[in-house]
Amino acid sequence: MSFVTKLIRIGDATGVILDPAILQQADIERDSEVEVSVENNAIVIRPHRYANDDNARGLGRRVIRKRRRLLERLSK
Repeated sequence: MSFVTKLIRIGDATGVILDPAILQQADIERDSEVEVSVENNAIVIRPHRYANDDNARGLGRRVIRKRRRLLERLSK
């Protein structure tokens, strides 16, 4: 589904009003956090997903493994 809309001025920024059907298709709820990026000259809006505990632990272990010597020096 696609539709045409206008960009609107919000103070010094610019916004866009999204139709509820578009938000539903993207699994984004009103007032939720989103990630905004530019990919191939397109503005991409994705729902923001926080890491769960298992993901966070795995990433933490990877950082510790990669930066072990630096962390040891900093701890002294």
